[in-house]
Amino acid sequence: MIFDALKNRAAYENMHPSFRAAFDFLERAVREDLPVGKYEIDGTALYASVQEYTTKLPEEAKFEGHRRYIDIQYIQSGAERMELSSPDYTSIVTEYNAEKDVAFFAEHEAPTVSIVHVGEFGLFFPQDVHKPGLAANGAPSPVKKILVKIAL
Repeated sequence: MIFDALKNRAAYENMHPSFRAAFDFLERAVREDLPVGKYEIDGTALYASVQEYTTKLPEEAKFEGHRRYIDIQYIQSGAERMELSSPDYTSIVTEYNAEKDVAFFAEHEAPTVSIVHVGEFGLFFPQDVHKPGLAANGAPSPVKKILVKIAL
């Protein structure tokens, strides 16, 4: 897991062959204020979705984990609380769905918490069980997020 600002992208571009293209897309999406929708960058190997929604209270969301994709979750407007755990500290409550690349996990008593603001992102690897989309300040609020999925 990494939490940082898009302006620091150079520190991460060499970690994966598709990270540079992912960050390039994020910069373009922000610059052009792309509308809500799904965007192919490199077929199923690299794609993104622009989302607008209202954040949730923690009890309204679930921890999730992926096996085939890395997530970059970038906040374009608003702020969002993202929680993080490890599979070592929680257990699967909904078995892995290969078609959707997701498993859901039980609550973790003391997750790592980060409030992600405009211009910042959370980067989640398969070992990072995460619960994004949460109200940053205890009250649900609107967010525009760009989610980039990067195949391993």
